[in-house]
Amino acid sequence: MADEQSKASPNTAATASSAENAAQTAAANKSSGKGLQRVVLIAAGGLIGLIVLLFLLAIGLAVFTNVEQSGAVIRLIRDLVIIFLGLEGILIILSLSILVLQIARLIGLLQTEIKPILENTQQTVKTAQTTVEFVSENVTQPIIRISGFISGASVLIGNLMGLKKVISRTKVKDAPDGDFNSAKTEPTKPKDKS
Repeated sequence: MADEQSKASPNTAATASSAENAAQTAAANKSSGKGLQRVVLIAAGGLIGLIVLLFLLAIGLAVFTNVEQSGAVIRLIRDLVIIFLGLEGILIILSLSILVLQIARLIGLLQTEIKPILENTQQTVKTAQTTVEFVSENVTQPIIRISGFISGASVLIGNLMGLKKVISRTKVKDAPDGDFNSAKTEPTKPKDKS
């Protein structure tokens, strides 16, 4: 009983540690999902906050300062934002063109490298299938036929030997008393080992 409890303890401990590992992995996955969600929410909130701050700044400049002086500042900020958006558009177009080139290289790689590998694999499978069929027809089936023939021949020989024994026993019983040739054909009985 004590041996069973000592054997059960390591299994129980292993099961408990694997359950803890699974729980830690699940918690890590949930926390990483929550961390990503938190980052997205902070970024979206920061962007919305920046837009609201810029709007409030523009209203404050229009209301509390001289419109002529603040107009020049706002035009300067507007021009800088337009330049920034233009540069951002150029970067996006450049990134998309690099992405298209990488996809084209991947397609080329698939056509030049992977397609021949797949064709070679298919050819190898067909060759193996042909080899199996050849071995089946030219090696396995003749061996099975020969084995069947040998089995049948051994049964036939066994039956013929059994008939010979039966015939020789019958001749000995039916032979006249003076016939020594029949007596010679009588099979000898093996001695018992017991």
